[in-house]
Amino acid sequence: MHKSGVTVVLAAGDYRAEIVSVGAGIASLTYRGRHLVIPHPPEEMPLAHLGKVLLPWPNRITDGRYQYAGKTYLPAINDRAGNTAIHGLLAWQNWQIVEQTPSHVTLSAFLAPTYGYPFMLSAEVSYWLDESAGLSARILSRNIGDVTAPYGAGIHPYLTCNLQPVDECELVLPTSAVFDALSRTWLSVDELDFQQRRQIGATVIDHTFKAPEGLSAYQVELSHPQTRQSAWLRTSAPWLQIYSGEKLDRKGLAVEPMSCPPDAFNSGIDLVHLSPGASHQLRFEIGGK
Repeated sequence: MHKSGVTVVLAAGDYRAEIVSVGAGIASLTYRGRHLVIPHPPEEMPLAHLGKVLLPWPNRITDGRYQYAGKTYLPAINDRAGNTAIHGLLAWQNWQIVEQTPSHVTLSAFLAPTYGYPFMLSAEVSYWLDESAGLSARILSRNIGDVTAPYGAGIHPYLTCNLQPVDECELVLPTSAVFDALSRTWLSVDELDFQQRRQIGATVIDHTFKAPEGLSAYQVELSHPQTRQSAWLRTSAPWLQIYSGEKLDRKGLAVEPMSCPPDAFNSGIDLVHLSPGASHQLRFEIGGK
């Protein structure tokens, strides 16, 4: 046992992954020894929510306050700079390993009711490593309480081309639909349009994007032309948070698939109303070369 709980090592072909039980997080993912996500030593507490699963909400609840079914709730503010309740309640909890093989692991957690979130969920995260497809994952939650619960899901990996600066990398992001959660308006920002592959350069990104319309799945790709390395994330999640990693010296790009945008507990946009006995899942894949 260490600061990230227990480490599970997965292997398949040229892929290797380290999954840690705290936050059901991705501590590392490599292909032929090259990093596809920014890693962290499992024995250390990672910065910037590296690889953590975000439940029962991704991103933030503004001012640590929301109303649901006519009642006001006050989850703890854990982002003092932004005065928000950020990234849910399970990112720093120790999950239980319930199934494990050399290329697969499933972890589970029980989310007990609290004053700020008086709902009861069971959560399960499964990771599969395949020698051709890379890392596949499913986040599955079920309402095991007796009242409908507000809910959202996400995860916080940082794609990287073996820790090369993102300034030197090219990005393909198949959407330019930028959503400002504070004003609840859509933005048109030319410098954030990466639908055609182009270099990131000095562009600072910390924005919410709506998934492209009409696609059952889509892919975000980060590539480094000089070394011919690339990393990609594929998902069907309706929202993405993209962040250029200033807290991590711009060595990678956070690509966070989310079921809802920031502050959905207040806006109601794509908020999941999880009825008793109902479940919700979010899937994604990460690979590269």
